[in-house]
Amino acid sequence: MSQAPTTRSGGTPILGVLSRPSQIAFIVIVAMAIATILVEFVFHGLPQTAIFVMAAVAILGLAWLVGLSTERLGAITGPQVGGILNATFGNIAELIIAFFALQAGLIEVVKASITGSIIGNLLLVLGASVLLGGLKNGPQKFSQQIAGSNAALLVLAFVGLFVPAVFAFTSSGDEGSLVEESVLVALLLMVGYILSLIFQFTNPAETLGGHEPSAGHGGPPWSGRAAVVVLLGAAVLLAFTSEILVSSIGPFIEAFGLSEFFVGVVLIPTIGNLAEHLVAVQLAYKNKMEFAMAVAYGSSLQVALFVAPVLVLIGLVLGQDMTLVFSPLEVAAVAAAVGISALIALDGESNWLEGALLILVYIILAVSFFEFV
Repeated sequence: MSQAPTTRSGGTPILGVLSRPSQIAFIVIVAMAIATILVEFVFHGLPQTAIFVMAAVAILGLAWLVGLSTERLGAITGPQVGGILNATFGNIAELIIAFFALQAGLIEVVKASITGSIIGNLLLVLGASVLLGGLKNGPQKFSQQIAGSNAALLVLAFVGLFVPAVFAFTSSGDEGSLVEESVLVALLLMVGYILSLIFQFTNPAETLGGHEPSAGHGGPPWSGRAAVVVLLGAAVLLAFTSEILVSSIGPFIEAFGLSEFFVGVVLIPTIGNLAEHLVAVQLAYKNKMEFAMAVAYGSSLQVALFVAPVLVLIGLVLGQDMTLVFSPLEVAAVAAAVGISALIALDGESNWLEGALLILVYIILAVSFFEFV
């Protein structure tokens, strides 16, 4: 019978079981988040651009803490409940940021963050994973059949997500009809997400990484109670820092001459998902390419089938006309990302050159996004 983890001498149930570097990182992250909140709501001493940077750094760290706590809870409760937790909290930082942006009426930022997250996962994250994994381990193999089925599911998710955009391009429907169609599509996409979770939990060996040993992925040796405390505390701090980040987007854009679209499609997904991105790269570097692909594909599917539909429904409640009508550039960029990543998955093998090419495509798209007005 397993025993609850013991803390180091004189330590707390949360900090005491961590290594010294992890303890320092934990304290710095919490301190940065609290300092950002105090500067914004109490002292009002810094310019908004500096506050934006502080909030972004705090969110990066808090997203990492959320990932650690959900990973630990998954190890304690088992793969099925752990899968639900990871599916729910995997993009929690980005979802919270998008909520406050939607509440502030920054609809274009929200839409851009959806497409940016999908593109970032499929090109930048998968590309960096394949590149570094290939340089370290040579050509890496994975289940061709399983990877192909995940790629096909992603293609179907892309088709469903961008149907309202195609409808808007080819018809003269008014804003009300576009909102109604987006809500209907959002509900259907969420049904698809639930079905994908059911399949994943009932057929774990037929999903990416499901038939490989998961040793070394149990998170810190926290107790269940400590992991829940960390998760809830990080989520609360995320809510405050995300609101601060969104409120300072305007001054940040003006100071650096950026567009709302570029901030939404490049910066927001990077800030919200960097911790998850680093996990995928580390897994590929350790020659666990299927797990790395599971993170990249899984996060993209989660955005397409869960995050985007939830934001549409939240917009309906907030009185914001949040639709799934994306710009032609966004549709073309996501189509390219889905197609290229699917081609890499179909042969069951990856190499560093493929990873480098994926990153180059992402850079090309990022430059286009920077110039897009």
